[in-house]
Formats: sequence, structure tokens, C-alpha cells
Amino acid sequence: MKCRNCGAEIGLLDKTCPYCGSVNVESAGHQAEMKKYQKRSEKAKSKVKKSINENVPLVVSAVLLVLLIIGVGVAAYVEDEAALFSHWASRRDSLKKSEEYSAKLIEFLEAGDYTGFVAFKGYHVIPEYEPEYQEFEKLWNIASNFSGTLNSIEAAVMYGEDAPRYGLDFDISSCLRSIDNFYYVYGRLENEPEDKYQKYMVDMKEQMDTALRIYLGLDDQAREEYLGSSMNKQKVYLEEVLIGE
Repeated sequence: MKCRNCGAEIGLLDKTCPYCGSVNVESAGHQAEMKKYQKRSEKAKSKVKKSINENVPLVVSAVLLVLLIIGVGVAAYVEDEAALFSHWASRRDSLKKSEEYSAKLIEFLEAGDYTGFVAFKGYHVIPEYEPEYQEFEKLWNIASNFSGTLNSIEAAVMYGEDAPRYGLDFDISSCLRSIDNFYYVYGRLENEPEDKYQKYMVDMKEQMDTALRIYLGLDDQAREEYLGSSMNKQKVYLEEVLIGE
């Protein structure tokens, strides 16, 4: 910029002209503006610093929450992976020990412990579709139905109106469906070519007939009438027996 008095080139920060000594009016104004902006800047910095200090706990909490969510996600993933690894490890083990496990399964069958048969298979993750265990293929389905049906009947009879969890109506409906499903599966398998384990299927059916007679008052004739009736009539019968309605 030029000095207003002598016209020489001077800097904006020069308070006086180095050539003629006159006061640099532009510099004074500039200095005043600079002080004003510096004051505003310091004030803004103070507000920002105060805001940061006030929000540090909130920021820390947010960071900790994010880390917690990530940690829970990682833990869940590790748990799922561990469960999957355990499942496949048990499956491989069951294939290696097929002779030992098959012998144990036959022990359960010989003892008429079909619930134990099903539980052993589930616990050891025995793959029924593999050649090592295909001889039990027909038994898996009916035995699991047998075990589930007995559990449903006993739950409905034992708890009655005090049924836990989902209530008596759920227990009755579960009992109804389980009974129908067991006799359906048995009827389908009964018409297939007989195999060496057919006697266990027959025994399961006889045990189920006995359970229906003891728990639900269904002798042979009443059982056939019950199974041949509609689901509505079956439900009415079960309600009358279990809760007297």
C-alpha cells in the first residue's frame, strides 16, 4: 500500500511511514480490527473448550456403549461358532465310533427305552442318513414321535389347569397333534416291507396304546373311535378327560 503523505510503498503493519514519518492510518484501523477478531476468536475457543469438557462424559459413554455392542456381537458370534464346531465335532466322533454307538442304541431298543434311544442319538449328533446308521433309519422318526407324544400326554395329565408356560389349551392341542402324528407315522411304516427292527415299532405302538388307556381312558375300541373322529371331537374328548369340561 502507499503512504498518503509521500506516496512511498509501506506495509499494512507499519504504524508510521519509514520515509516521511507520517502516521499510517490504515495500519491503526487494521490493528484495531485484528484485536477485535482475536478477542472474538478467544471467546469462541473458550466456548468450544467448555462444550467439550461438558460433553466428555457423554462422548465416553457413547464410545463405551459402541464397544459394548461390538463386544456382545463378537461374543455371540464366537458362541455360535463354538456351538457349530461342537456339533460337527460330535458328528465326526459319532461316525468314528459307529460300532460302539450302534451297540448302545440296540441296548436301548432291547430295554424298550425308546426315549433313551432318541436322547442318545441327539446328544451324540448321530447322522441317521450316513451308511453307518442307516439300519436305524425307520426307527428314528417313529421313536422321536413316540417320545414326544408321551411327553405331551404326561404334561397335559400332570399339570392340568395349572399347566406352565403356554397353558392347558396349548398342552391339549399339542397332545392331540402328537397322538395323531404318532399313529399316522406308525400306520405308514406298518405298510412298508418288514425289517429286523419292526418288533420295536410294534412295541412302541403297544406302549402308546397302553398310555392312552391309562391316561386318557381309551381302550382298544374307544381308541379306534377316537382316532377316526374329527379333530374337534378329539379336542372335546381330551378336554372332558383332562379338565372335566
